[in-house]
Amino acid sequence: MKKNLSIVELQRSKWPGMLQQALGDNLISAFIHGDGLVEGFNALEMPWTVSFILRDNSTASIKALQNLLHDAKKENIEFRYFFTLKEIQTSEDVFPLEFLHIANRNVALAGAKPLPNYEPNLECLRLECERELRGLLIHLREAFLYIQQSRNPLGFFARANATLLPIMYGVYYLIHRTYPENHQQIFNEYPSLKAPISSRNEKIFLDSINNYIATVTDIVNQVDTMDVV
Repeated sequence: MKKNLSIVELQRSKWPGMLQQALGDNLISAFIHGDGLVEGFNALEMPWTVSFILRDNSTASIKALQNLLHDAKKENIEFRYFFTLKEIQTSEDVFPLEFLHIANRNVALAGAKPLPNYEPNLECLRLECERELRGLLIHLREAFLYIQQSRNPLGFFARANATLLPIMYGVYYLIHRTYPENHQQIFNEYPSLKAPISSRNEKIFLDSINNYIATVTDIVNQVDTMDVV
């Protein structure tokens, strides 16, 4: 077996049938989501993430997938989450951001499309975005302190945006009530969040970091005071 390099290859592969056969009537949806559907994904370096909505997600019910793990590893596929519909309903106040991403950025491999017509509880989404942003801000200040010791200072922006951008999709949704199509829509509203072009001018580079952290701070305050009712 070879690595699948595109969504189309995965859809045309044996995997839809293998997953359906392994899980049988217990399967509601097996779907691709996560990094594989985001710009910049490289299937040679990163795995395809496949998650499931099942009628029963007990360990006994998902055990059959263990027989597929060897082939999955060869083909760069990673099994991630196992939900039931009831579990999604009762967890919606805890994971609205994660469910928002799944509902808006997925490709069904077997079974039905996951979370059709999903609309998050806006106050729960606001609280999760605020909590995640505040946690990130703590780490950004720490990273700034050590930036001059880093061999790759521009890595500051890559690491920060890997965490920040998924949160910003939730913030964008809170503001516009629509899910952004791509990262550029985020950068259009918050230009300081885009990684700068490498510069040997230390002052310009540090100003970029200062502006980045200041922008995140402003976004935290914006989300904190946001009225979503």
